[in-house]
Amino acid sequence: MARTCVFCGDSPLTNEHVLPQWLKSAFEPSMLPRVRFVKVTDTGARDHIAPLLNDQVKVVCANCNSGWMNDLEEGVRAFLPALIRGGLAILDPEEQHALTAWSLKTMLMYQHTHRRADQVAIPPEDFKAFYEERTANRLMTARIAFMLYPPDDSIPLVDTLYQGHGETDDSERAWIGTLKIGCLVVQILRLGPLDDDRRVLPFPNTASTRTISPSTRRIGWPLRHPIPYEHMRRLAHPEILNWQTTTL
Repeated sequence: MARTCVFCGDSPLTNEHVLPQWLKSAFEPSMLPRVRFVKVTDTGARDHIAPLLNDQVKVVCANCNSGWMNDLEEGVRAFLPALIRGGLAILDPEEQHALTAWSLKTMLMYQHTHRRADQVAIPPEDFKAFYEERTANRLMTARIAFMLYPPDDSIPLVDTLYQGHGETDDSERAWIGTLKIGCLVVQILRLGPLDDDRRVLPFPNTASTRTISPSTRRIGWPLRHPIPYEHMRRLAHPEILNWQTTTL
């Protein structure tokens, strides 16, 4: 059976760069950047390593690729390089919304850099919901954190880590995705079935993180307290997803 677009179900499929080529301006040219994708499940972890900006997936149709997905790229193009380099920026709620949508799209594409049998962290219904809403849905919350720019290639310039969909305390499916590019860390948490009438409560703000979805106020960048890279795995893979929801 022919493969169809993971978003709209159309065909034929086209190649999509997981990270756009225009992001070259955000990285130090002296470094030899590498991408590491890590998916952790109950059965272990798998790593995928490739040159930065060269990773492509063939899972979306031409209409999605050159249409609304390109619009998401354009929505962050003006400010994303500054966030990655750790430059000064002020993110208003509209920009936070755009960053959330772009980050979610990027996480969804990174999942498809693995073989099909390992593409289980984010379920297919979340691709469909994202296509319909073009942003994080009511059962997601997102936050950003700041890390110092890697001093050399001993620290990956880009990390994408998932806690694959599993069970929370009350036996609801959940996943948490963490995308790190340079100084920028974006984390998205998804709880509960999509047909429920609840909304996930937002991440609490801390000294090192700020919630960007839902967004209510402007955020100054970089954040004052960077997270050490050694804490990346603990941030990305909490021992338990014990989160609260509220009725709509």
